[in-house]
Amino acid sequence: MEKIKIAVAGNPNVGKSTLFNVITGTNQHVGNYPGVTVERKEGKIEFKGYELSITDLPGIYSMNAFSPEEVVSRNFIAQEKPDVIINIVDASNLEKNLYLTLQILEMKVPVVLFLNMTDKAEKRGYAIDVEKLSFEVETPVVKGIAREKKGINDLLDKCVEIFEKKPETANVPYSERVNKYISEIKSILLSENPELAKDWRAIRFIEGSDIDRNALSAPTLEKIDGVIKELVSFTGHKIHSMIMVQERYALIKNVVRKSSVAEKKMDDSISGKIDRIVLHPVFSMPVFLFTLFVLFQAVFMIGEPLEELFADFFDSLGGFIGSFWAEGSESIIRDLIVEGIIGGVGGVLVFAPYIFLVFIAISILEDTGYLARVAVIMDKWMSKIGLSGKSFMPMILGFGCTVPAVMGARIIENKFERLATIMVTPFMSCGARLPVYLLLISAFIPLKFQALTLLSIYLIGVAFAIILAKILRLTVFKGEENPLIIELPAYSKPSIRSIWILTWSRGKHFLEKAGTLILFASIVLWVLNTFPKADTDLFPGVTEQEAAMIQAEHSFSGRIGKGLEPAFEIMGGDWKIASAFLASLTAKELFISQISILFAMDADEAEEEEGSLLLQQKFKESYSLATAIAIILFILLAAPCIATFAAVKIETNSWFWPTVQYVGMTAIAYIAAIIGYLIFS
Repeated sequence: MEKIKIAVAGNPNVGKSTLFNVITGTNQHVGNYPGVTVERKEGKIEFKGYELSITDLPGIYSMNAFSPEEVVSRNFIAQEKPDVIINIVDASNLEKNLYLTLQILEMKVPVVLFLNMTDKAEKRGYAIDVEKLSFEVETPVVKGIAREKKGINDLLDKCVEIFEKKPETANVPYSERVNKYISEIKSILLSENPELAKDWRAIRFIEGSDIDRNALSAPTLEKIDGVIKELVSFTGHKIHSMIMVQERYALIKNVVRKSSVAEKKMDDSISGKIDRIVLHPVFSMPVFLFTLFVLFQAVFMIGEPLEELFADFFDSLGGFIGSFWAEGSESIIRDLIVEGIIGGVGGVLVFAPYIFLVFIAISILEDTGYLARVAVIMDKWMSKIGLSGKSFMPMILGFGCTVPAVMGARIIENKFERLATIMVTPFMSCGARLPVYLLLISAFIPLKFQALTLLSIYLIGVAFAIILAKILRLTVFKGEENPLIIELPAYSKPSIRSIWILTWSRGKHFLEKAGTLILFASIVLWVLNTFPKADTDLFPGVTEQEAAMIQAEHSFSGRIGKGLEPAFEIMGGDWKIASAFLASLTAKELFISQISILFAMDADEAEEEEGSLLLQQKFKESYSLATAIAIILFILLAAPCIATFAAVKIETNSWFWPTVQYVGMTAIAYIAAIIGYLIFS
């Protein structure tokens, strides 16, 4: 089957990722471009007898190669030579988006222009003549709505048509005076290095880029600089990089004037009206907090019955598997499967509905366009601690999973701000911690206050992140602050497909951990909790549950917990809490697995009541509210998991920072837990 290589390019917030997700569905994988931490998303589909290999390039505003994302996009187009470029633009913001379009066309590559969000453009009073626009830019144009799958088949048809017919690439009609100097620079390049003799490379010299200067000799550079000096003198521009900016915008204004009509002002749009409230200086923060509260309330209301269904399933599964052995038989294999694997992994997976609901909530905020507003809302607060609103965006993602949140800090251009953000993002409470919160909140807090309690926990994490960020920016990561520059997309109706893809891409990390790290750790914990075997004959007359407790204390895990017990008694804990805390340092979900095993619930109790509800009851009987608060603070503030450690190592390219972060957060968590216990006891 013949392959067509397609790249999707466009500005941020124009629906590029939505288009990519709609086309490829789940047939995609994510990695990094070689040598950089910029994310690379690729997908494959079959269409009309061809295999379409589609790459989602990073969202950028220009091809000037000043940022890693711009370098990656430009190099991909120039070096990997895709057969077709899908350039997606926001139909309601045509003038701004066409700047990147012209830069892509300068590279003499086959392009299809996809006018996205045409419904919003029409609501704002923008009427675009597709045929006129196509004629003006000498490029095929397809209009549609990516989130509703409108225009997708027409777009792919056009890609196949371009691949088969291979039409001539467009000529960008800059003024004669500029084209004259571009041709002169090309001629100079041709004489020394024919590979560089291209329009777009000549234009980059005019714009002041030094990307190709190292490949040329001093005499050649002198000739090129002479041409640029003559061009500057001719145009009267003191800054020669502005020559092409002016040329492009002059051309864009002409194209937009001929191909579109605008009858309304943007401020009259629905998005503008909503933003008057959402971005209001006084009301913006209350609206944001209320939104979070509503989402958390919904998570509890929907998640609770689903949790019960999952708990029933794993209880039934454990009973079914256990039935293969004779009643009362002592089988290590049975105990490993039922208690170690099903009990350990199942004890975590019963909370999967809550975690996926949190991911759905974040995906809705992102898909509607509200998440970008959150960055603006938080910018004035973040600037007080030396960060910008952009830093809050990866922090928000940290509510789902810390690993992609740490990677999301790549959008921050300032090195010191990026490092500070990476160091404090793990304080944002990830989904892995949620099972512990839910266990303790359900055990100690009345239902009507549970959502408010959960919101308070998340806000405490935010507060710690803010305080530490301020300290880091004043000490270790001193540096200039960058102002927030972000484009606010128009509000849109969330796409179910897009939300599913976003949710699944984030939630599958939790399931992968459950099937790998947590499975392995559950088996290890089972071994530590099972061996060495205690001689129960030395304790005649004990009940089955008492015998199980004796075994738990006698095991390797019990002995370790006993050794650490004095350090946790100060927060109302005991050897079981100490052992569970130790397990949680690998992955927070393991706290639940370990404490479930150490409570040694007997079979009769498990039959009478679901495992998760029984665990809540056991907790309430064994510990106080003050101890529960101490546990929550420790889980909230300690480093999330080993996977986060690895992600921070990759992003900082150092073992030092993840080590400092892991050890430092654990110390902060321990101290905060003690203080929390002392205050509420």
